[in-house]
Amino acid sequence: MVNEAKFWQDMPEVQQQLNQIDPIIQDNLASVKGKLGEALRYAFSASGKKLRPTFVLEFGQLQKPAKNDRLLKIATSVEVLHNATLIHDDIIDESPDRHGRESIQAKYGKQIAVYAGDFLFALSLRMLSNNTSKITNLRINGSAMQNILAGETEQFGNEYNMQITKKEYLDQIRGKTAILFGYSCFIGALEGGFKRKVANQAKKIGESVGMAFQLKDDILDYTAESSVLNKPVLADVVNGVYTGPLIFALEKDPDSKLHDLVKKGKDLTTADLKEIDHWVKDKGGIQAAEKLATDYTNNALELLEKNFKQYPRYEVIKQIIDKLLARQY
Repeated sequence: MVNEAKFWQDMPEVQQQLNQIDPIIQDNLASVKGKLGEALRYAFSASGKKLRPTFVLEFGQLQKPAKNDRLLKIATSVEVLHNATLIHDDIIDESPDRHGRESIQAKYGKQIAVYAGDFLFALSLRMLSNNTSKITNLRINGSAMQNILAGETEQFGNEYNMQITKKEYLDQIRGKTAILFGYSCFIGALEGGFKRKVANQAKKIGESVGMAFQLKDDILDYTAESSVLNKPVLADVVNGVYTGPLIFALEKDPDSKLHDLVKKGKDLTTADLKEIDHWVKDKGGIQAAEKLATDYTNNALELLEKNFKQYPRYEVIKQIIDKLLARQY
């Protein structure tokens, strides 16, 4: 897993706030006994970048600093929700690891993993409901959870589908990733005192950021070293999960060389994967995905400037968005 401190080392003020999230989570897990408690504490024993709670905190403090810890606890509820989805993802994908460590389902078994994910969904909702007085936030929480699960189901239904279209892929990552980024910005803005109309603009910013973030993740599968990503290179291809760079390259593959390779599915060898990597780059799959990620990032930045440039934390949010597109891990 990418160390949180490394990612935020040039933004110590952001890091300082995020440092308060893990203790809140551990306090909420302290009373959970047995294997379930052990699994839950293991899930949070390695700290990630905490991007989603970052957007809650930043939009929640765009106008002025938070007066109490309610906003921090709401941001924590989003991190808990995100981790619940990751645990369930790994069950569905039968993934043996998550960011270089054993996944919950591999280490503790599917039954405990299901309970762990369910527990975190419930904990996330409880933390939100205990710290917000806005019924809109509770409603959008339910809507976000529904859309996230629909996105995951859509991805599951497209496994080994070489006919998956660009639109289907984008719809898939909207549900899988962008919805939760949008939700994070929306509830932060509402809690920060903005009217719903303005909060909806924050939501659009978050969704564009989420689309760019997932596209960048999918690009890094082809451009980053396995040791940096902490997962096998092109593992998604072997598992039948076809992402932007491959989908865009398949569209430009009239001689069907790439198609013939991908058809091998679970029988793909290391040599095959190297050849797929070559053809994806040769056919412009990386460039197409990078252009799309840049377009989504620019859209987010334009909306941010149009709606929030006058506020004190504008430059911080802009820096974070730029940082996400430029990252190499």
